[in-house]
Amino acid sequence: MVWRIFPDSRILNFISMKTINLSILTIVLVSCISEAGEIVINPGECIRHDDFDYLVTSYVVTKQVGTRQDSSAEKKFYLVNFEVINNAVRVDHKWDNAVAYLIDEQRNTYENQPSLQEVLNKLSPFNLKDKYITRPETQDTTIFVFEVPNDVKSPFLMVRGETLMADFFNGNQFRKTKVKLFD
Repeated sequence: MVWRIFPDSRILNFISMKTINLSILTIVLVSCISEAGEIVINPGECIRHDDFDYLVTSYVVTKQVGTRQDSSAEKKFYLVNFEVINNAVRVDHKWDNAVAYLIDEQRNTYENQPSLQEVLNKLSPFNLKDKYITRPETQDTTIFVFEVPNDVKSPFLMVRGETLMADFFNGNQFRKTKVKLFD
């Protein structure tokens, strides 16, 4: 019956290609939905990035890291225990200490402090590396150290990274998910 309607197979191929192109366009549009709709999670919940999970296992707020103390009471330090779980079967996950950052209620950003990580690692070793390669079906951990102004009341941890295949299908949720680091 289809053959009678489209006796020329070139017409049928053209229609099939248009359907495929429309499907691809739909996937691209869905993955480009606006950045609105942030997702707030608690420590212990995962940020999903393709086959990889990022997890804040715990955090501590302190006025001192090693001998570095802020006597002016203008700064505080967030020590964030961070885990990367590679759920992939064959692919390594390469990441570094810049994968995570904090934002506050005014959307100011605060980066991890590698020099303070080194101080903390000397006091209590915790697997500090410059670069990590998390093998398939394994996990790695580290501790991030963020220095923030004392008046920050509602910090969130967020992650950065490249858009990978599975991220297209969930609208890059890893870029919109933030971990609450306050009560």
